[in-house]
Amino acid sequence: MKNPLAWINIDLRAIDHNIKQIRRLLKPDIKIIAIVKSNAYGHGIFEVSLQAIRSGANMLGVVNSDEALYLRKKGVIRPIVVMGGVSKEDMVDLTRNKISIVVHNRKSFLDASRASTIARQKLMVHLKLDTGINRLGFSIEEAVSTIKKINKHRYLKLEGIWTHLASVEELNKSYTKTQLLQFDKLLSRLTKAGIKLEKIPYLSAGSSAAAMLMPEARYNSVRLGIAMYGLWPSRGVEAWSRKEFKSKKIKLKPALKYRTKLISVKRVSVGSFVGYGCGFKAPRSIVLGVVPVGYAEGIPRHLSNMGFMLIKGAVMPIVGRVCMNMTILDVSKRPKSKPGDEVVIIGKSKNKQITATDIGDLADTINYEITTRIPESIPRLFNK
Repeated sequence: MKNPLAWINIDLRAIDHNIKQIRRLLKPDIKIIAIVKSNAYGHGIFEVSLQAIRSGANMLGVVNSDEALYLRKKGVIRPIVVMGGVSKEDMVDLTRNKISIVVHNRKSFLDASRASTIARQKLMVHLKLDTGINRLGFSIEEAVSTIKKINKHRYLKLEGIWTHLASVEELNKSYTKTQLLQFDKLLSRLTKAGIKLEKIPYLSAGSSAAAMLMPEARYNSVRLGIAMYGLWPSRGVEAWSRKEFKSKKIKLKPALKYRTKLISVKRVSVGSFVGYGCGFKAPRSIVLGVVPVGYAEGIPRHLSNMGFMLIKGAVMPIVGRVCMNMTILDVSKRPKSKPGDEVVIIGKSKNKQITATDIGDLADTINYEITTRIPESIPRLFNK
């Protein structure tokens, strides 16, 4: 597509900058797992993976077998771990492609055992401990027993032990500290059982927020996700980081810009209804602009009559309901706008800016959802 009507610019230099910002906070021997799952949070999995590796990431984290095998087929040889569920049918392929998996219950362990035996190759596994999120993971007792079985298995090798923190993005850290105590309890049990923790490459509890603000959650590796893309895990984490001595100078640079073009401009008279359901009534004569993106292109329907986009440095309110493939704007502040003019959905326009976090706030969601919901069909252009 030579002249797309909607496109995304990804600044790989911003990815590099963000990784190096976090690296400054870490001890030299702490490894970084770059989380590129779900098409790198909407940023483009292959190109972001290459940049993360160039910027010093030790491992890539993906969500499923398809993402892992895609990266292998594209020539990525750096360690990859599948963080989500894996079917037993896919495990043999993953084993043969030297891709690590997470085991989180008895079935996933048994499937890994069978797959590695069938392939007659080493399968690297990361065991997940449930310390309180109650999603995936073993109990402490189950974890100790399973790790002993892994260490006795001919083809399985324990590459990591993980847990996931439920509320690290909240200002109250009491629950997080309770979870870390559980993780420490497991590690202590393993040490007493004669298992040498220093031989386990990835002991991981912290994602972006913990990596930035909780040194006690870093262990020997951190999982760098949303911050790698230049977005703060939450408004609270951003505010808290300003008060922290070591992290107050962190400056994240958003890597994603999302833009489109006007495809129609017309004036409507006072009292005219706009959009489905007649959900907006023009309070005066106004100029309307239509852009060819809607909720199928990642514009939350919740922004109907409350979101905005930018044209030539001016804020253009969304009027009427966001449609499947179109959104209507009140462009009266730029009445000379015409089809083909650029419209900024996420990014800067002169002295104005709208971020994925701003859109998330307006849509009553989080910035993660805003970027990951932008479909892969929207062209990505990468600035190196």
